[in-house]
Amino acid sequence: MSRVLFSRFAHYLDEIARLGSIRKAAEKLNVSASAIDKQLIHAEEEFGVALFDRLPRGMRPTSAGEILLHGIRSWRKDLSRIKFEIEELKGLRRGEVKIAVSQETIFDFLPRALAGFMKDHPRISNHVTVVDSDQVRRMELDGQADFGLTMSPQPLPGVAVTRAAQFHLRAVVTADSDLRLKNTISLSEFFQRPTIIPDASIHMRDIVDIAAAKNKVRLQPVLTTNNLELMRSMVREGCGFGLVTTFNKTLTERTDGLACMPISDPGIPPLTLSLIIAPERKFSITAILSRRYFEVYFDDLERQSIRGK
Repeated sequence: MSRVLFSRFAHYLDEIARLGSIRKAAEKLNVSASAIDKQLIHAEEEFGVALFDRLPRGMRPTSAGEILLHGIRSWRKDLSRIKFEIEELKGLRRGEVKIAVSQETIFDFLPRALAGFMKDHPRISNHVTVVDSDQVRRMELDGQADFGLTMSPQPLPGVAVTRAAQFHLRAVVTADSDLRLKNTISLSEFFQRPTIIPDASIHMRDIVDIAAAKNKVRLQPVLTTNNLELMRSMVREGCGFGLVTTFNKTLTERTDGLACMPISDPGIPPLTLSLIIAPERKFSITAILSRRYFEVYFDDLERQSIRGK
């Protein structure tokens, strides 16, 4: 059937059905009637059924012919839609991508992954909504996002995970702190300092509570917040130590006045960052292309992880 659908004969078949005659179809398409008749015979041999009833006053599609015509016309509609969306990507029209992300992604992962797509497709409008991890799934199910990035624990009912990666808890201190010469910090040392930690609405807090329980430490934060950017800002102001999740669990980075330090204690469970979609929805080519950029970025992280082992 693929040979029929994706050949010039698909146009012949449609015209025969519309005009009721091979001769009229040939005149309309400026093709010889014998050429069309020959291809019709070959198609009927391929399918093993007659596609038209040859009547005294013309030709009428059989039930098999109607099924084939329906497939051809549906394919044409899909092809028109695809061509329209490809034109958007070529810059003739503007496309839009809506992404829902959890707060944990905006420190490192999201800017790097999104930058490549925006540089390659500067005419496409990107709309990013930062919400709590659980709300990412709800936005995807409600059709408010083309795809989402969430730290919510799996399983995630109603959505499909197309990519996932493990992220690790790290301490955030000022770049000029007394720990600047160290490459790591222990949990006990972290909890001895004034701490600024997420509240229970952010899944990173689950890891903090597990770590504190294992080390028999009573949490006494100087600030608890549901905004991770505020947490980092208050660390930058010298009010305490904070936390962040990153893919790399060993490298110490200093940026924007902050140092991200690996926590040396083993056994701290990682968090899983998942790229999720609602599998029953239809997505534009623009949304699919954007999601593919993120999936490739996940794949690159996985390769880095394998090389680092």
